[in-house]
Amino acid sequence: MSKNLRFRLVAAAALVTGSISAYAQTGSVGIGIAVPNSSAVLEVASGTTTPKGFLPPRLSQADRDKIASPAEGLVVYQTDNTPGIYVRTGTSWVRMVADNMGDHTATQNLNLNGKLLTGSAAATAGLAVDGSGNVSVPGNTGVGVTAGNKLDVATATRTNTHPTARPLYVTGALTTTSGAEFRTSDATQGVGIGSNSLYAAGSSTNQDLILQPKGTGTVGVGGAPTTASAALEVNGTRKGLLPPRLTKADRDLISSPVVGLLIIQTDNTPGLYQYTATGWSTVGAGNYSVESNSVSNAPTAAVTVNPAVTNIVYNNNGASNGVVTLGTGTEGQRLVIVNNDNEYLQVVSSSGTGNILSKYAARYIYTNGAWRRES
Repeated sequence: MSKNLRFRLVAAAALVTGSISAYAQTGSVGIGIAVPNSSAVLEVASGTTTPKGFLPPRLSQADRDKIASPAEGLVVYQTDNTPGIYVRTGTSWVRMVADNMGDHTATQNLNLNGKLLTGSAAATAGLAVDGSGNVSVPGNTGVGVTAGNKLDVATATRTNTHPTARPLYVTGALTTTSGAEFRTSDATQGVGIGSNSLYAAGSSTNQDLILQPKGTGTVGVGGAPTTASAALEVNGTRKGLLPPRLTKADRDLISSPVVGLLIIQTDNTPGLYQYTATGWSTVGAGNYSVESNSVSNAPTAAVTVNPAVTNIVYNNNGASNGVVTLGTGTEGQRLVIVNNDNEYLQVVSSSGTGNILSKYAARYIYTNGAWRRES
């Protein structure tokens, strides 16, 4: 029987049984190639004139899952759901893709093995991760934006022109109380940088905001500080310093005011007020609508005066001075006592008993029903 006839009979038998096997005792089986690679059990080749590929069985996912007892390593082409070439592992079908990560679900750590994660094969710089998990990025890093700064963060679409080459640059729909924030681990305390603002950012209802210089440093506003003895230096050319503006009623609601506290009072007797050991008193000479003087020798005995003038001038009496007690006045009334006597003069007010040295003066104001010394 000829070899050709025997092949035809084998082929016919294969058609009947649905299975055919090819054996090579010591070599390799080749399809489309005369001399298959010696390291291959089977090599399938294609000519270049009419190129052809290798076509595995094409099955839907449902048909694929009907394969009885699929062998590990079995290959099919799945035509639906997530089409692709699938290989059977020990317990499941895994899609083979170009990134060598199967179905895009890692089953172990991705080891860079000292290499870089780059944007192209020719790149010489990229993301590096060392054995301790430290990450280094030589270029810019952008979050929500193509990075133009070392760390560039955008929470909303940018318009207009923005700077580049900044160490940190953040943009977004910022407000005076909502911006980039730094908080403690429990979120109760923090500080935020908003649109033209520096604000307390913690979740606590009441939170201090501290500007803390280091060592003997000074906090400067409006420019670099130049006065080493100042804790706070405010610089300006056409602007002043404006303390809090309160009505008298609001001023009196301040809880436990400390001596030296300053406010601007906007009603009753408006002006700059400071809190002293005996209460609130105005600061500065103030404005006198009418200036009037009372001139006499300093008293030689104790006397109580209810001033009706703005200036009381005491001249030398040639004897020892008596004590002057300030009596009644009108709210907001101001008084200057000038001591031209050769001895000091004792004056009693709600601020206590104070001495006015010879050839000196003292200033008082009547507020909250009592005379208080201002200077």
